Amino acid sequence: MAGDDVMLTAMRAGTWQEDRTTKLQGGSVEQGPPPRPAELPSGVDTEFDDVRLVLRRWQAACIDGALPPYEELALGSVGRFADEMAVVRLQPGKDGFILRAGPRFSALAGLTEPAAVLSVLPFAFQRAISGAIDLARPAARPRLALCRSIVDGMVSTVEVLALPLSCRWPGEYFLVFARPRKSQIDLARLLINSTDEGILALSALESVGGEGRDYQILSINNAAARFLGVSAEDMRFRLLSEAKAATGLARLLDECGVARAHGVTAPSLELEYQLGGEAVSLQVGVAETGGLLAVTLTDVREIRNRETLFRSLFDDNPVPMYVRQAEGGAFLNVNAAALNLYGRGRGEFLALGIADLEPDAGDVPASGERFARHRTAAGSDLDVIEYARNIRFGATPATLSTIVDITERKRAEDRISFLAHHDPLTGVGNRTTFSQEIEDAVATAVAGHQPFVLLLVDLDDFKAVNDTLGHAAGDSLLIETADRIRKLLRRSDLVARLGGDEFAILLRGALSRSDVETLAKRIIQAISEPHAYEGHKLSIGASLGAAIAPADARDAGTLLKCADLALYRSKRDGKGAFHFFEPEMDAEMRDRRELEFELRCADLDRELVLHYQPIISVKTGALRGFEALVRWRNPRRGMVSPAEFIPLAEETGMIEAIGRWVLDEACRRAATWPQDLVIAVNASAVQFRQGQFAETISQAIARSGLDPSRLEIEITESVLLADTGPNLAILQRLKEIGVRIALDDFGTGYSSMSYLRRFPFSRLKIDRSFVRDIGSSRESMAIVRAIIGLGANLGIDTTAEGVETGAQLELLRQERCGEIQGFLFSPPVDGAGAAQIIASYRGNKVQVA
Repeated sequence: MAGDDVMLTAMRAGTWQEDRTTKLQGGSVEQGPPPRPAELPSGVDTEFDDVRLVLRRWQAACIDGALPPYEELALGSVGRFADEMAVVRLQPGKDGFILRAGPRFSALAGLTEPAAVLSVLPFAFQRAISGAIDLARPAARPRLALCRSIVDGMVSTVEVLALPLSCRWPGEYFLVFARPRKSQIDLARLLINSTDEGILALSALESVGGEGRDYQILSINNAAARFLGVSAEDMRFRLLSEAKAATGLARLLDECGVARAHGVTAPSLELEYQLGGEAVSLQVGVAETGGLLAVTLTDVREIRNRETLFRSLFDDNPVPMYVRQAEGGAFLNVNAAALNLYGRGRGEFLALGIADLEPDAGDVPASGERFARHRTAAGSDLDVIEYARNIRFGATPATLSTIVDITERKRAEDRISFLAHHDPLTGVGNRTTFSQEIEDAVATAVAGHQPFVLLLVDLDDFKAVNDTLGHAAGDSLLIETADRIRKLLRRSDLVARLGGDEFAILLRGALSRSDVETLAKRIIQAISEPHAYEGHKLSIGASLGAAIAPADARDAGTLLKCADLALYRSKRDGKGAFHFFEPEMDAEMRDRRELEFELRCADLDRELVLHYQPIISVKTGALRGFEALVRWRNPRRGMVSPAEFIPLAEETGMIEAIGRWVLDEACRRAATWPQDLVIAVNASAVQFRQGQFAETISQAIARSGLDPSRLEIEITESVLLADTGPNLAILQRLKEIGVRIALDDFGTGYSSMSYLRRFPFSRLKIDRSFVRDIGSSRESMAIVRAIIGLGANLGIDTTAEGVETGAQLELLRQERCGEIQGFLFSPPVDGAGAAQIIASYRGNKVQVA
């Protein structure tokens, strides 16, 4: 501490001395021998010659590589630079400390005391001093750093030179020199000229009478000079009237002066004139202080262009737009598109507020994007999107709103959402909705919360209506069916259309089997009620199957399978039936799948066999031919009835191969019979759908050599119900080949008689259900009599099936039926049996007398 006290005392006593051998005062020259030439230390690029002298003295004071002693340099040889220097001491763990600073250094660094820590200096000075010292310490050489500072109102670049010293007192010592370089920047002028706004300082020059005469330009920036068409340097301290475009400005300033003198409001401070062929629009601001005028000139051309563009984009925009107050929501402006959207006149609209458009809205945000529901003058609602942003309407804070009418889009989205979950025709749930609902219901039921019942509904005879009267009739029937079902259900229940004529019903909650059965019967009854359509009364039925969760199944897939098995049983049992799922149904279905597999794997040539039932002429008792009936001799099951495997073959597509085999075998066998005998072969509607049925028959005839007129193809009404046009074309092709066509089961279909006008059949076959009851039922007898009479009038033969008694034969003889089949004469027999029958008839053994 003693050393510090001595050092500080010496400094305060003015012991900074000038070099005794070298004085540089005023313009005097150095006395004594000149300094030894020495190179400046690297890293020091100073602008000042006398600073180079300091550096040389520092260098000269370095003896044997040691730093110059503090006492030698700071207190002795550089005393004339003391105003611009400071002594800085660094000690470990402490802030750098300025032991003493000269007045000029203090002024540059903003010090109020000659001694202070470095951290109190302005950031730029602190950084420059620390940077110079940080460079000088490791090099043990003087180093220079630069910083920017305001000196006498000018922006200057200050040199900061750090010279390391040695000292006997603790710490590291540096002599720091600071001086602004000569190059300076007028900050005020820089700032004034950097703006696009014109700025002038004027002094009014008045005439003797006190009237404004002219104005002296005291200061003018580049922007103002450009507006007046002059050079800023040329116009300083000259008269405003000397500027080319100053006439209008001078007149405006005169008017302002007169207004101020009389205490009235100054006129509008706007100025427009032509300069160099270009229109100039200025907003003029005038402030008076002590007889001086501060004038600002703002170019408003771009603003006016923007306003013009805004008005154009606003007024003529096809998108509805309006401007409303930010506070209160009163309307300030509106375009024609918005008036048209809301159905109001301009005056009427501007008298409203945003609350009139949105009666149910609360606080309406002043900016952002939002959905809203607006009301038109007619009282209708519009779904809109409002895009709002904050603007100023004149001096008023306002909101500019752009309105997009999404009413139709919203309706379309709602429709799309509805269609995603509902059947578009009937309005009930669709398969997607049903699948989700049943998944959720099963999960709830399995968790023990709420059991439920699944009902599947399949319409009976729907295809007949759809195909005979067209899809419009079928659609009408589906809509009415869905509505009838819906009326029988509770609000908690769900009905869905799974596709075609199949519906599903989900009955939530615990219901007894008797309750479900009662509901099923009511549904069957409701669906079977006649439905009126364009003068027609349509009648269909329904078959239902039910499964209960979780009793029958604990997952959605299995539950659907159970309900489907129950529905299959109902359809198998006849129209208008209902069944619950029973475990044995699954066994039946497994057996059916096994039978299907065996049918697919069957060797048709080895396992199929034809049986033949004779056709007898009622009038002559002669043998007319045979109907071929296929049988399947299954290696594991034995003889399988056609009633079991033919429907399965139709479902699986195997019927085409089976039908082809039957045709080939029947034609081959008939070709060996007498030439007057015919062979009748049944054809499935599925065979017609393949499109190659006529070619298949042609090939069978060609391979067998059978006369085409001896082949009779029996079809049911189902062939004509499906794709009537194409199928009639196939039948016509068969006629052209020479094949006979018989309409089987006549009278049992939906509109069998309508087909007699469209195709000339060779034979009508009276269904066995009518023949069985002709002796006991007047209705059956009337139908048989009508069919025989119809055939006679149209020139079409008739054949009665299922004749089993002599009484039936006698009645048919009396009605002049053409031919008969039945067990009264013979059941279907194999090929050998058919040969025996032929032999017996050809041996004149008359069976019908």
